[in-house]
Amino acid sequence: MKPRLRDARWVIDDGIPITPALEYLMGEPRVLSGRDIDAKAVADAEVLLVRSITRVDPQLLEGSRVRFVGSATAGTDHIDIGALAQMGIAWAAAPGSNALAVVEYVLSAIALSGFLPRVLNGLPVGIVGLGMVGKRLAVRLQQLGCVVRAHDPLVRDWPDNVTRASLDDVLSQPVVSLHANLHCEAPHPSQSFLDLSQAESMAQAAEQRGMGLFLNAARGELLTPEALSRLLASPLTVILDAWPGEPVLSDACLSQVDWVSPHIAGHSLDAKMRGSNMLAQALVRWAGEDSHSLPTDFSVMSAGENTLHARCSGADATHWAADFLVSQGTLAREDARIRAMGSRGVSPDTFDALRKTYQQPSEWSGQAITMPDGTPELRNMAKRLGLSVVE
Repeated sequence: MKPRLRDARWVIDDGIPITPALEYLMGEPRVLSGRDIDAKAVADAEVLLVRSITRVDPQLLEGSRVRFVGSATAGTDHIDIGALAQMGIAWAAAPGSNALAVVEYVLSAIALSGFLPRVLNGLPVGIVGLGMVGKRLAVRLQQLGCVVRAHDPLVRDWPDNVTRASLDDVLSQPVVSLHANLHCEAPHPSQSFLDLSQAESMAQAAEQRGMGLFLNAARGELLTPEALSRLLASPLTVILDAWPGEPVLSDACLSQVDWVSPHIAGHSLDAKMRGSNMLAQALVRWAGEDSHSLPTDFSVMSAGENTLHARCSGADATHWAADFLVSQGTLAREDARIRAMGSRGVSPDTFDALRKTYQQPSEWSGQAITMPDGTPELRNMAKRLGLSVVE
């Protein structure tokens, strides 16, 4: 028998914001760090809400009273879905909740690395994985007039003006961004798909060009440690938000990587609150409770803060776009923090501390922007970036 949600015992990861929708449903939750959620902590719980740090499997849940597991994340590789089915435990995730945040992270990372002018001028971008994030990124780049080649054998609804290509072809592009979901399912498993052989080909192509850009804002285990070592030793500019062996990052890798952040690409204020609200909706569906009075609206900006202001006098559109993206991004700040705290590499404690103290940004896509001294070219660039220009 399903418990009434307000009467149920809840355990919640402290990285999940308690939005009005969740607060409306719950009684007194037990809030814990994701790494502290263990079998003892969930033994008497009926509702368990986690993020990606907590591994949800029989070792955690066997003998517990848990009847519903929610993950406020897009990915589900930390959840043993098959085991939950066998145990009769319902589950839900938040697919797409952080997609826009990751897209904005990648765009700002391309700008920070200095590659944006070349990308806007025709340097091709290869995208591996056209799920919620990859497809949005491909569309945004295409709106900017960029050349995009992508690989995803599981996608049928292909975006317009994005070239479908083989994996080898996509990995050979001057700019490569990984956005595949992490899984081991045949016939197209993604775990460790980027191995030493693939990395060697990418490195050789970069050596011939004298440059290249590689970004991973998806999952670390998409590539092997050996592949990462080879990429770091190549002329490629390497940007990592996720890496093999995460949360541990050796001093050797930290000293070689160009830009690094502690797996926060999808951690905007909007994305995290969106994920909480998606779990609230899933919970009322599971419990069969009335959802009509469930509060689902949220705002991460107070009145007067939702209009951006741009100074454009004398600016070139491409350089203005690069400056705007860098100013909105958090990668430079996080790279500095991770190097300051991880002078001997990154440990799990350092990684967790960085994530807990991360200053989550608001998403800028769709925001209004005033450009009083902006030329038509600059205004058009702002619109192509996804901003709403106030005339």
